[in-house]
Amino acid sequence: MKQLIKVTEKIKLYVAMVTDYGAFIKIPGCRKQGLVHRTHMSSCRVDKPSEIVDVGDKVWVKLIGREMKNDRIKVSLSMKVVNQGTGKDLDPNNVIIEKRRKKNIETGSRLTLTAQTLRVTQARGQGTHQKTARQQRRRRRRRSTRRSTRSESGKSRGGG
Repeated sequence: MKQLIKVTEKIKLYVAMVTDYGAFIKIPGCRKQGLVHRTHMSSCRVDKPSEIVDVGDKVWVKLIGREMKNDRIKVSLSMKVVNQGTGKDLDPNNVIIEKRRKKNIETGSRLTLTAQTLRVTQARGQGTHQKTARQQRRRRRRRSTRRSTRSESGKSRGGG
């Protein structure tokens, strides 16, 4: 496998299987298939990969990643960085591959999450005041209860 395809190499291969999340491409000379995820099929959003490719189609792909997990090789391919008509590389500087490398997080690293409060900004007069959403809800409830008590008290006075 290592001697067959190099990372960043582009070749024309056959589609072996189409799923909801992408298409598997048959790699010649080995039993392994590479995945073109639906996000790497086109520069536009792809909801159904079956609308883009069918089984048996020959497409231009570029190898953008190769990972070893549990003694298995995962091959990631991309169609959007290769012109499907001519086979010309649309990403000669391998920008997409560099982005993928930065996104990969080392295993065992800890992730800490912090909570933040939501603040809503309102404009009043010349200055701006920041109120939390909870304070605004309380103020609305108070106003509505005042209005309802006023209207009820007016009815009881007039009726008696």
